[in-house]
Amino acid sequence: MTTKAEMERYGRILAGFYEGYFVRIRDDSEVTGGYYIYLVDDLAEPTDGGDYWVADKGELESFVESSQWEIEWLPE
Repeated sequence: MTTKAEMERYGRILAGFYEGYFVRIRDDSEVTGGYYIYLVDDLAEPTDGGDYWVADKGELESFVESSQWEIEWLPE
């Protein structure tokens, strides 16, 4: 378990906002300069989810910290 953000990998949110959801962070710095944060309730058949965008690595770290996430990163 960790609160550290890992790129291009799914993780299950064990605690914090969106507990039980899966998260995936995409580095989009070459196009938009920022990062996308994707959330879904189920990997096989999602019925709920959403996304966020942050401007840089500092905002990404603040977003994850303020969400109070504990994340179990899934094997690649």
